[in-house]
This record gives sequence, structure tokens and C-alpha cells, in this order.
Amino acid sequence: MAWPLCLVAIAGAVGVVVLDVLDRTRIHSFHDVQPAGIVLPVSFSLLGAIIVSRQPGNRIGWIFLLIGVLMPWEGLGALYFERSVISGGLPGARWAAWLNSCVVPLIFPTGLSLFAFLLFPGGRLPSRRWRPVAWLAVAATVFGLLLTWVNPGPISVSSDLPEVANPTGVAALGTVATNEVGAGWWLFALALLAFTIGGLVLRGRSAPRQERQQVKLLAYAAAVTIGCMLLLPLVGLAVGVSLGASWDDAVTVVGFGIAVPVACGFAILKHGLYEIDRLISRTLSYAILTGLLVGTFVGIVALATHVLPFSSPVGVAASTLAAAALFNPLRKRVQHLVDRRFNRGRYDAEAIVAGLTLRLRDAVDLDTVRGELLQAVTRAVQPAHASVWIRPPR
Repeated sequence: MAWPLCLVAIAGAVGVVVLDVLDRTRIHSFHDVQPAGIVLPVSFSLLGAIIVSRQPGNRIGWIFLLIGVLMPWEGLGALYFERSVISGGLPGARWAAWLNSCVVPLIFPTGLSLFAFLLFPGGRLPSRRWRPVAWLAVAATVFGLLLTWVNPGPISVSSDLPEVANPTGVAALGTVATNEVGAGWWLFALALLAFTIGGLVLRGRSAPRQERQQVKLLAYAAAVTIGCMLLLPLVGLAVGVSLGASWDDAVTVVGFGIAVPVACGFAILKHGLYEIDRLISRTLSYAILTGLLVGTFVGIVALATHVLPFSSPVGVAASTLAAAALFNPLRKRVQHLVDRRFNRGRYDAEAIVAGLTLRLRDAVDLDTVRGELLQAVTRAVQPAHASVWIRPPR
């Protein structure tokens, strides 16, 4: 069933593209294309099918497949309702808007996405103590879905489209009370998701080396995506430009639609795990280095133009030269500090080689060289047995 489900998900993404093409005149931004309904079904379904074909007992593959199958329906519902508004009315438009609102609780925050983190990386609960969390997640997902069904308030598909009455809403419940319960449900669901992710990170710190590397790879992709989402508003404020929903959609699609599932797939299939420490250390070091250089550049420009009697071009030139001069020394220093914390293997290896070089600088006795070499190898890789063979002279 894995590859047929993958084809169903891709067919849904193709349906979103077809509706986009039919109503291409109303597309004014990246947000209007419904990119999540195109990219996420393809990425999640393909990775899910690959994981299931390689590891049939890993439930995360099936979770990815279900996410890929469900995601297009949100975009299809929104685009069908929008086409109905443009054309003056299509049959089932209200149900299309209803379908658009019902997909989210099944996936986020307590739906399939939470179980992907909860079951990572082996596809099963880490222990029996996590069963209450799993049952709470199931109950919260069902409650959120029922709340969406019975909410008597109107359904809003998009801010530029008219609202439509909920075809399954129960008027006796009251819109205000239902909205308050819905806000409480979102807070509880997000807290449960944060608890699950925090538990995954804590488990990874005390897990065996292979599982620890798997958790690192997934955490790296998620952290970079969240960091970009938090950085975008700051960049907009700095340049004085309001970054709209299209930028948020781009980061969401690239991060949570491609980077996170791909990292999860690589971690589960155990491909390239042992390069993650190097990747994390390089990302952190260059991020810190960029921040330091930007701060130095801005500080010197402000000092030269507002405090000292220099013109603006002179201040910019001085800042550029200072940043260029500081780049290499700062890079080496920051990389050394980051490697000590996040890439211990490389840091320890360099320390061992440097110590060996220092000790053998003036050594000429063959037994001393052999003993120091064996000691360095033993400290570096801790083999069960090590010996040195020296070719006898002719």
C-alpha cells in the first residue's frame, strides 16, 4: 500500500496545480499558490514510501504517507471555494471550505506531526511511560476535530474571501464559548507538542551514539527552520520593509516541507549520520561570525559618522576594511570554541595530533616513537588491540 498511497498524494498535489492554473489571474503572491498543498504531499509521501519499503515496521513511514495524503485536501478545499467565489457559485463550495478547516487538526499540532516526534527514530514509543502522552495526543486530536465540526461560527478560508457558514455547526453551543474552548485547546495542544519535542531532545542526550546522532540531525533541521522564521521579522524591521505571508510560506515550505522530513528520512535510514556534528559546528560558527562582523560593521559606521568627524563613505570604507581584517582570526577562534562544544571528535583529534607532534619533535629513539604513536591511537579511537609493524632494513 505504500507506493499507491504515494501516488494518491502526488495526484492531490497535481490537482492543486491544476486549480492554480485555472485561476491563475487571481495569483498575486506566493501565498496564493497554496504551496504547502503542492510541496508537502510530494516530499512527505515519497519519503514515507521509501522508509516503508526499507523498514516496513517503522510507523513513521506510514505517518509521513498519511500526511502526504491529507495535505492536498486543505489546498484543494481552499482553491475550490475560491473558484466558486470567482465564478459565482459552484456546488459544494461550503463543504470545500469545511474540508479546508478539518485537515489541520489531523496533522498539527497534536495529530500526525506529534506522533512523528513521539515515535522517532524507531517507529515505536521509547517506553511504557510515554503511553499517557500518546493517549492524550489522540484525545486532543479527536477533540480538536469535533470542535471544528460543531463550531457554529463562520469558516474563514482566507482574509480576502468571504466567510461561509459551517454546514455542521451547532448554533446552541454559542460562538463565543466555542472560540474560548478552541483557544484553550490550541494552548494545550502546543504545550503537548513542545513537551514531546523536549522529551525527544532529552532522550537523545542520554541515548546510544547512533540514536543521539539521529536526534541531532532532526533537531538541526528543525532549529534552522525555526531560527529562519524568527529572524525574518527582525530582518524586515531592520530594512524597514514588511515581509508578508509569502516569506512565511516560503520558509515553512522549504523548512518543514523539505528540510525536516528529508533530515528525518536520512536519520531513520542512517545515511550520513556521522557528519552531523561537523554540520552543526559549521552552521553555528558561521552564524556567530556573521553576527560579530555585522555588529562590528554597524558599530564602526555609527562611530565614524555620528561621533567622529568623518563622512559616511569614509565610515563605510573603514567598516568594510575592519570586517575583512577580522574575518579570518575571528573565524578560527569561533570555530575552535564551537568545536570544543559541538564537534568534540574533531577537536579531540586535533588536540591528540598536536600533543603527539609536540612530544615527538625532538625524539629520535624508535621505541619512544612507537610507544607515543600507540598511545595516541589508543586515546583517539580506543581499539581493542593496536600494534606497530616496522619494516626491517634491507
